Amino acid sequence: MYPEFCLERWQSLRDWRAKYVISESGVEPLELSDFHVNVKFEYGHTKGSPKLRELIASRLGRGSEEVIITNGGAEANYLASLALIKPGDEVIVDMPNYMQIPGILRGIGANVVYIWRKEGMIDLDELNQLVNRKTKALVITNPNNPTGMAMSEREMKAISDIASDRGVTLIVDEVYRGSEFDGEKPSFLSFIDGVSTNSMSKVYGLPGIRIGWTVAKKELVDRMWAIRDYVNISPSVIGQEIAYEALLKADELKERSREIVSRNLKIVEEVMRREEVDHLVEWHRPNATALAFLKLKGVKDTFSFAQSLFQNEGVLLNPGECFEMPGYVRIGIGQGDKETLRTALTLTFRHMKSWSLKT
Repeated sequence: MYPEFCLERWQSLRDWRAKYVISESGVEPLELSDFHVNVKFEYGHTKGSPKLRELIASRLGRGSEEVIITNGGAEANYLASLALIKPGDEVIVDMPNYMQIPGILRGIGANVVYIWRKEGMIDLDELNQLVNRKTKALVITNPNNPTGMAMSEREMKAISDIASDRGVTLIVDEVYRGSEFDGEKPSFLSFIDGVSTNSMSKVYGLPGIRIGWTVAKKELVDRMWAIRDYVNISPSVIGQEIAYEALLKADELKERSREIVSRNLKIVEEVMRREEVDHLVEWHRPNATALAFLKLKGVKDTFSFAQSLFQNEGVLLNPGECFEMPGYVRIGIGQGDKETLRTALTLTFRHMKSWSLKT
């Protein structure tokens, strides 16, 4: 049985009622008027648009038969998990994490083993000890959600070498690839013949078109394709046309994303200084994504804090309990409106100060 998805349920019950939404995980969405698509409203190819698969494959040095287009990154992760993992398989998961894949794994009866990041990074010695002959797969999110940390190429290669040496399948959610502030890193597929999932939702600002993809060996992609035939037949033809047009100007959209987040990170730091919360907040400044993961000192029950903040100030952020890390909150910093972010952060820090006095 699948566990309730804390993060998605938390947001879906509140985001439409919030005055200030700082729970979103991507950058300011683009609009339909930014694109010029003309499509026939047919089903389209069930594996995905050939030209879109070819474009994605060409940028990773793969063949188009090794790409399947999905309904968002969520379906990419779901199909990859079902195609690879069986009940009883041991899977090591990078934590903290967006909890979709761990939830899927539990739903299908896999044995989930966590490796917790330290200061935003994976301890390679610990990982080397955890991986054993029973390990079927290793799940990584890079750049990471919720910490906002991207690995160096050295770390990526070291993790790939561990997986390769032990015969473990590496599954990497690369939905934030291209958001690295110091320049885009290569895909994990440059180091190992693993599984990469991605989507148009985060870096490209197109969550509403619901287009994602998985790149893997043809055998695995075909297993995913077989499962998809029973679920939703094909991804949106309109969404795929928009995705194709967007990916033709991918560098421009990635730069837009980095500029928005870089500007907003300065706002976060500015508000923290002005509100003098250094003694109440601890964080590792992210080096990628559109996320800030803050530890609230003295606030153990961040779920109750986040609920109080929402009810009293109209500000919606994500409690750390939804990442199995109580005491933390995840804030989205991809907003286009600077003043909305500035106001929301001010209300958050002031509420936190009053909350700390009460508790």
